[in-house]
Amino acid sequence: MNCKEGAIELIDQIIHTIALIPENDYSRELDVFNGSTLGKHFRHIYDFFHCLVEQCACHKVDYAQRTRESIIENDPFFVREKFEQLKKEISPLNEDLPMDVYADFHLSDGNRPKVASTIGRELMYAYDHAVHHLAIVKIGIQSLQANIALDKNLGVAASTIQHQYEVNHGH
Repeated sequence: MNCKEGAIELIDQIIHTIALIPENDYSRELDVFNGSTLGKHFRHIYDFFHCLVEQCACHKVDYAQRTRESIIENDPFFVREKFEQLKKEISPLNEDLPMDVYADFHLSDGNRPKVASTIGRELMYAYDHAVHHLAIVKIGIQSLQANIALDKNLGVAASTIQHQYEVNHGH
């Protein structure tokens, strides 16, 4: 599986997960999130993938320049459509194309170093970033105490899934 396929598979898991969440719970402020919402986490995940796709034609990406569309935080149907569109935009990307990533280490420091990367490497970054936010999303969904059957691997890194498999099957 390449980086594009991994990203698309993860986005499918995200779309499926959003479909399981009752509409009124999607944008509900949760105590476990200190008042944040599931929708805000899904918007944050979307923003990183979208930022990459939107900026990669210029051979650069600046994740600080995310669009942060609030409708994505509040409308689970809209965000599922946006993730479906992302899959179509990721599919034709050339993972080997070089790009510069603008680092953002300190709020008051105007020095933004450029780091050499590739589209494939940045897809890996967006993927890993999403997995970690999905672990948080899972906690939020479980706090709802709704009867939602989540994928047991939601928010679990692929290397952890592989390790657990090897431990359980003696490999």
